[in-house]
Amino acid sequence: MKFEEVKYRDCGYCRTVQVAMTVQWSDRRLKDAQNVQHYWAALSCPRCGRVTLVEMSMQDDVNSGDSSISPRSDVTALRATPSGEDPAVAVSHLPDDVRGFYEDASRVLQAGVPDAAAVQLRKTLEAAAAHKGIKEKQLVSSIRKLVEEGYVTLDFKDVMTHIRQIGNSGAHYTDERLTAPEVERSLRFTTQVLRNLFEVPGELDELRREAEAADPTTKAEESVSQDETTLLI
Repeated sequence: MKFEEVKYRDCGYCRTVQVAMTVQWSDRRLKDAQNVQHYWAALSCPRCGRVTLVEMSMQDDVNSGDSSISPRSDVTALRATPSGEDPAVAVSHLPDDVRGFYEDASRVLQAGVPDAAAVQLRKTLEAAAAHKGIKEKQLVSSIRKLVEEGYVTLDFKDVMTHIRQIGNSGAHYTDERLTAPEVERSLRFTTQVLRNLFEVPGELDELRREAEAADPTTKAEESVSQDETTLLI
């Protein structure tokens, strides 16, 4: 692609998709200790105002007479910092609809709309409960069942109640506007709930499959063990 096309990308912070970023700075003369040349650009997002750094390789360096990369140069984007995936709130093994609400919450929070983010976090809990077969009319009842059926420990009941209450506040115009720190805390709580509901079981399933693939007798032994337990009972 031409360097002038690099700016059409997802923002690494608010994750706005394919926004026209503004090139604030670029350099084609950066070298490391081994004298290898590196090409970088700093792109600002018109929505959140933050800067994403993009490293590139260059196939056709159009010499513009200065260190800036020419818009006509042929480049390949190698990596962006940040990448758009925040490790602090990353959760593996999420069902698609749960992930959708969860990522939307993070996106609109980064974009400066905490009320909307709080509502999406509440929807995340509702979707998560539904994937565990719990589809009560009221979220408060779903939270109670998640605890009663052992999907999460009792300690998480208050955590989920807090997420629900923050979501309710975000949905009603009569309530005070939520602040970013309030919703950021709710996001961290939601992350821990999702890791317990999906990431930990998903990792254990992967571990079990890896063990079975490495030693096919493992599954047979587990089956025999379960049969013996049934006979003993």
